[in-house]
Amino acid sequence: MFIAENFFQFKSLFTTRLKQMLTDSELGAFILVLANSQQDAGLKSELNQDIQKSFDALREGFSSVKKHSTQDDIDVFKKLATLKIQDIVEWQYKKVGRWELAYNSMRQLRPARAAKLSFESIKMNFDEANFHFNKPFLKPEILWEGDYLGKKLRVLYNKFPFSDYHLLIAVSPEINSPQLLTKKAHQLIFSLTQDSVKKFPGFGVGFNSLAAGASVNHLHFQGFIREDSFPIEDGYWQHNGGSEKFPLNVSVFNTAESSWKYIEQLTENNVAYNCLYREDRCYVVPRKFQGTVDLPGWLEGAGWLDVAGVITVSDEEMFQMLDEQSVTQALSLLSID
Repeated sequence: MFIAENFFQFKSLFTTRLKQMLTDSELGAFILVLANSQQDAGLKSELNQDIQKSFDALREGFSSVKKHSTQDDIDVFKKLATLKIQDIVEWQYKKVGRWELAYNSMRQLRPARAAKLSFESIKMNFDEANFHFNKPFLKPEILWEGDYLGKKLRVLYNKFPFSDYHLLIAVSPEINSPQLLTKKAHQLIFSLTQDSVKKFPGFGVGFNSLAAGASVNHLHFQGFIREDSFPIEDGYWQHNGGSEKFPLNVSVFNTAESSWKYIEQLTENNVAYNCLYREDRCYVVPRKFQGTVDLPGWLEGAGWLDVAGVITVSDEEMFQMLDEQSVTQALSLLSID
C-alpha cells in the first residue's frame, strides 16, 4: 500500500497529521501547517482554529522558542508575526489564454536553497552538511513511510506547497543518493503513478533535475493530486498531436523504457530537464540551466510545474497583470534545441 487505500483515507490522514503537528514550541511545523492549509477553503476552515491557537502561543513565547529553531524558520515567522493569519487568502487560480496562473502568497516566504544557485552540471555529489531528507528535525513532517516494489519510500509534506496535496517523495533516502535520476528510480515512479491514480484520481509526480529547479540535492520527486489536466497535456500542442508549438521542446512517452532512453541521453549530455509523470505517460522537457537565463522575477527557480504551464506567483498585483504573451515569452527563454 502507498499511503492509504483510497482518497478519503488519504485526505483524512493528510489533515489529521497537520493538526497533530501543531504545537506551541515549533516554528517550522507551524509554518508548514499554515502554508498547506491555504490550498483550499475546506482545509483552511478545518485547520484555522488550531492554527490561530498555535500562532498566538508561538508569538507569545517567541523569545524562548527561537533558541531551538532554524534561522530560516525564525525569519519566516517574524514576517508572519506582522500579519493577521486569518487574512491570508487561500490559493487562487485563473486562466490566461493557454496558461494557468496560481496566486500563492506563502511562496514568497520560502528559502531559496539551491533553486537560486547557478550550475555547471546536473551531477553533484550528495553533501551531508547541506539540507536533506534524513535531517532529524524533519521527522514530524513525515506523512508516511513504507516499501513499494522493494524500495523504501519516505513521503513528507512540502513546507511551501504549490500544487494540490503536494508531497515530497524521497526514494531510498537512507542511501543518500544525489538528485540524479536513475533507471530504477524512474521505473519505480512510472509504476507508482500508474498504480496510485487508481486510488487517488488525478495523482501524478513531478521531477526537477539539478539546474532545473531542484532545491534539494537528495533524490526525491514531488507528488500531487490534480484531476484537471495541465496546459502541457492539452491536445492542441504538437507534442500531443495538435498543430500548435509549445514554447519549449517536449517529448512524450508511454512507457518507462522509452522515456528512460531519452532521459539517459540528456544525462550523458549534461542537459537539465523536468519530468511530469501522469497515468499513462511521461513528459520530459529539456531546458536551459537555471541561472544562465535572464528570466522575469516571477519565473525564477522555474521547475516542473512552470514548464507544465502553471505559473505560481506570490504577488497579487502580478497575478492580476500577467497575460498569455508574457508567460509564453518567458517560458520560451528556457527552450533549447
